[in-house]
Amino acid sequence: MNYIIRKATLDDIQALIHLRVSLLKEVDELHSQEEESAFRHATEQYLQVEMTKGIFTAYIALINGEVISISGVTFFHRPSYINNLEGKEAYILNMYTLPEYRGNGLAKKLLQHCIKECKENGVKRIWLHSSKDGELLYKKMGFTHKTNEMELFIEK
Repeated sequence: MNYIIRKATLDDIQALIHLRVSLLKEVDELHSQEEESAFRHATEQYLQVEMTKGIFTAYIALINGEVISISGVTFFHRPSYINNLEGKEAYILNMYTLPEYRGNGLAKKLLQHCIKECKENGVKRIWLHSSKDGELLYKKMGFTHKTNEMELFIEK
């Protein structure tokens, strides 16, 4: 398979959104056209702002100009702690490959680019939420489980 991997630009936003929507449909997280439309709009706004600021970076794999696989990493600072005195962290998300291109190592290559970007930015901790399908790859790349995370969604 002859593909190209590169950092996404603002010109790639629609392709990033398209594959993000495909991901969420695959995991049954979009349930209506209204949800999809709102999600597309919010994602486009986020990517325009955060990619411009360098807070969000994406890598894409292309074949013949078509984006077939995506990854993303968002950077942030938190107060320092003993294992991360600078407080630089990153969250990896949007790891998705179109079904017909899976099993060719694209996710691993994209993840390696994200990790390299994190190292270049002085990030000390990278975290993510894994699907069952992605868990083996993340373990092979050195990620470990952390079981004490909790969350709260605040209603409007």
